Amino acid sequence: MLLFSSVLAVGAETPAIITDAPPLSHSRNLVRNGSFEVPHMENGSDFGGFLPGVDGDGYYFLSPITVETPVAGPDDWTISGGGTKTYARWGNNINVVVSGEVVLPVAGQAWSSTEIDGERSIYLGNESPLEISEEPVFMPNGEVVFTMPPVITLKPEYGPDPVKIGQNVTGLIPGGTYRMSFWVSGEWSHVGFATSQFGTTAGDGIVGVQVQGYEILYLAIPAGNSKEPVGAPHVFGTDEYHVYTVEFVANDTEMDISFMNWGHFDSLSDTIGWERGQSTELIMDDVIINAVDIPSSVPALSEWGMIALAGIMGIIGFMIVRRRKVTA
Repeated sequence: MLLFSSVLAVGAETPAIITDAPPLSHSRNLVRNGSFEVPHMENGSDFGGFLPGVDGDGYYFLSPITVETPVAGPDDWTISGGGTKTYARWGNNINVVVSGEVVLPVAGQAWSSTEIDGERSIYLGNESPLEISEEPVFMPNGEVVFTMPPVITLKPEYGPDPVKIGQNVTGLIPGGTYRMSFWVSGEWSHVGFATSQFGTTAGDGIVGVQVQGYEILYLAIPAGNSKEPVGAPHVFGTDEYHVYTVEFVANDTEMDISFMNWGHFDSLSDTIGWERGQSTELIMDDVIINAVDIPSSVPALSEWGMIALAGIMGIIGFMIVRRRKVTA
């Protein structure tokens, strides 16, 4: 039984990246609709040369601000940010079509990796930022490091805030340790796309991951089989996707999690302060949270009362026995 009544404080730190972590369990997942499969809808758009998915549900635009239609999102998730031209999407339009022929195999968001979980995934496309205050360092474990929190300025029609998808996760135990894993891939990472006439040069992108009570964790989005920009090698080589696992301590019985993307950082045309060529954008899927270490239960208030009463009775009994010995 839980005793904690106050919120535990968490310092200004990011969740810890766990490398080579074993897969988390779908059956114990605390995230609702973590693979973005629900609902199955029937009126999505045929967007940009993609065939509708197997259910005929196509793509749906995500941003509540965009003028693009139709707009819809997966159940249990909240979408915010972006601007009038934001083209972030959710769905399973799964084949790229050129001149009436399918030119790429089934894949989440078509030119990403084929290894999505289920049929649907999230694509947080949002063009190119105007400026970034500092160019980061990409670490071997995928962390993207800034010397101080970055200031990223978006174009008015794509901002001012980045497009973000989040959920309030319930059923947590304060003080418990949890791990969260999630699948990420980059636009253009698919080998079929990268080696086609549409292939392009792209470096790793940046996804922001926020767990309530923690600072934003910036992570690399793998550009996979896209050609590497000069001076910007891919952190995970030609891997089309990467599964991150991070660890955090719950500070309440429910906490918000969110994922955000600012678009293609692009030194070739748009983004002031970025010198790594053009970066990829985020495709994500399969968000899982499992408990890994839960603190032992402490007695509840009613149980404390019983313990206190037992203690008092023990003291009284001890005093009675001692008094009899003294008078004997």
